[in-house]
Amino acid sequence: MDIPVQLPGMEGQTVALRLAGAFSGAQLVLNGRALPKRNGLVQLRSNAGSTLAVKFKNRFLDPIPNLIVGGQTIQLVPPLEWYQYVWMGIPMVLLFVGGALGGLCGGLAVAVSSRVFRSDLSAGMKYGLTGLISGAAFITYFIVAATVLAAIKK
Repeated sequence: MDIPVQLPGMEGQTVALRLAGAFSGAQLVLNGRALPKRNGLVQLRSNAGSTLAVKFKNRFLDPIPNLIVGGQTIQLVPPLEWYQYVWMGIPMVLLFVGGALGGLCGGLAVAVSSRVFRSDLSAGMKYGLTGLISGAAFITYFIVAATVLAAIKK
């Protein structure tokens, strides 16, 4: 998924933020080519020939960061709503119920759900799919926990 980015001094060039994989971070893409990140910065050459430093500023559980360019923050998309955080955070109950194993299952579900909320699906599909992801996290936790307990008892 590519999100167009308007940067000062880069007019006429195609700059985008790319969400590549399910668990990889965002990349800045210039004219179809992914740019390397060095020391947390992406260096671009502006149309005037000057260097433009772009820093990623992560947002809590949101796979789409804000960009900091020349001391100004560029917000590419609006932040997730509070009720979306609540909905995708339901599997984190497993952290309190199941310790590390529950936290792993719940955390993975939250990470995948945040990607789903940033996808191009309809709102109903986003909530339905993230509900299924949460359900799968609970089922996975109980199956793995039962298997571990059964193995311990033998």
